[in-house]
Amino acid sequence: MIGDRELLALRSEYCALLSRLFLAEPDPELMGLLAKDARGRARSAAEMNPAVSEGWFQLSDLCARGGPAEWAGRCGEEYVELFVGPGIPRLTPCESHYRSGRAYGVHLAHVRRFMERVGIEPAEDATEPEDHVSFEFQILRHLIEKQAPSANPDEEAEWLALQGEFLRRHLGAWAPRFFQDLVEEKGIFFYEAFAKIGMGYIAWENELLEGWGPRGGEGELLQIQTDRPWKGPLFDPPVPHPERVEDPPAEEE
Repeated sequence: MIGDRELLALRSEYCALLSRLFLAEPDPELMGLLAKDARGRARSAAEMNPAVSEGWFQLSDLCARGGPAEWAGRCGEEYVELFVGPGIPRLTPCESHYRSGRAYGVHLAHVRRFMERVGIEPAEDATEPEDHVSFEFQILRHLIEKQAPSANPDEEAEWLALQGEFLRRHLGAWAPRFFQDLVEEKGIFFYEAFAKIGMGYIAWENELLEGWGPRGGEGELLQIQTDRPWKGPLFDPPVPHPERVEDPPAEEE
């Protein structure tokens, strides 16, 4: 892990890709890049994780007909149906929603606290809360890229420990459940492939970071809803203020 620049680049690229896929509808340019040699990427990913490989193969099959504009159009329809509406979206890809059953809850406060510790500030034009799956992939990418320029093995070890902590306490604690829910959604094809890539990638990161970062003491951070996440009442609730959280943040161990 320490000193392996090719591995760092690969991890950073995957985090950037997964962040983009769940931030907004893919455009034709992105879909063209994804379709290019998707089967080659699937074969290469077989050593990384079987789910990552399966997702790339599935994407390759979906892109076997038509062109980038058609693929992007179908992805856009799936994205809106899943995450936008009309009505109540099928899924809410945020940590607080999955782990406490409410948006803008205590887990968002914990993510913000972690960001303060490591010196990350959200972009001024950020459209999603910091515990959104897209944002959390960007946090992990930041931690990976902070490790990259270091020529000091001790500094690299510090960033690796933070990566392991963030994965176990945040992204890796809830996103696999979100991706599994996405795979199980009916009538979804492109985002099923993306979910398999995301699920497999997090499993791979868990293996890479097994020996890095704190192991215990997470306490209530490890709680997660045992039932399918609540999707809200049958009306459009008011949008909470982006700086408001539902519960006072508990202290992390």
